[in-house]
Amino acid sequence: MTTSIAFVTDSTCNLPDEIVHRHNITVVPVYVIFGDQSYKDGVEMTISAFYERLQAYRQETGQMPTTSQPSPGDFQTVYERLAAQGVNEVISIHVSAKASGTCQSAELAAKAVPDLRVYVVDSGTTSMHMGFMLLEAIQAVKAGGDAAAALEAIQRVKAHSMLCFAVTKVEHLEASGRTEGADRVTQAAVQVRPVVGLVDGVPKVLATERTNKGALRRVLTLAQEAMGEARPVRLAVVHANILEEAQAFAQQAAETLGFTGEPYIVDFGPALTVHFGPGLLGVAVQWG
Repeated sequence: MTTSIAFVTDSTCNLPDEIVHRHNITVVPVYVIFGDQSYKDGVEMTISAFYERLQAYRQETGQMPTTSQPSPGDFQTVYERLAAQGVNEVISIHVSAKASGTCQSAELAAKAVPDLRVYVVDSGTTSMHMGFMLLEAIQAVKAGGDAAAALEAIQRVKAHSMLCFAVTKVEHLEASGRTEGADRVTQAAVQVRPVVGLVDGVPKVLATERTNKGALRRVLTLAQEAMGEARPVRLAVVHANILEEAQAFAQQAAETLGFTGEPYIVDFGPALTVHFGPGLLGVAVQWG
């Protein structure tokens, strides 16, 4: 019997819509919460609407929005629909379990759908870094591989990729409380620009610089150090509502890292920007 494999992720993945549609990926939305109002990321609130609401909400209340992981019921609905479509196995890859309860919700839902084999994968990261893992898994299956081959592909990407970015709105780090080392940044006597990456699944301040330019140079230096002598095979520039700056930085990043293709340029999206703030800019890179 032919095995049908489907792919599921969450809205922190930041994959461009064109890729989502081309590969029939199911994206389960994270909830973005403003006071007593909750919105499904990318479904009930677009990226542009989020940035407008964020500015107004902060001016009106002086508070920050929050987020909540999809519920087990949200995942169960997705898994049951896929099973009804004839899917046998699901690769369900999600934002780091050390930063979110999304994987836990997916695992609980998987147990409630016994007719479907669901492999819940903790990416240990987020955004296009996680997206690269998903794309590699899809590529493995399209080449004739099974679910085991897809899972092996994800692990290969984990070992040869990274995500880091410069943050300009440090108050988001403070309010979120999810980034290790954020307290030293927010309490610094002089204003600094933190460079944040994920270390063992935990967002962590990797370095600080006095200027935005310095922070972006550090982002690229960290990427170069992680790659060593290897060459990049995928590159994405991630940003939070600063598209023009991201487009300019994409050229700089490609030249510095020796990437000859066309970099992805993606917005970090509501569910992540809540925790890291508008103005964020950085890279996800995979090397071979």
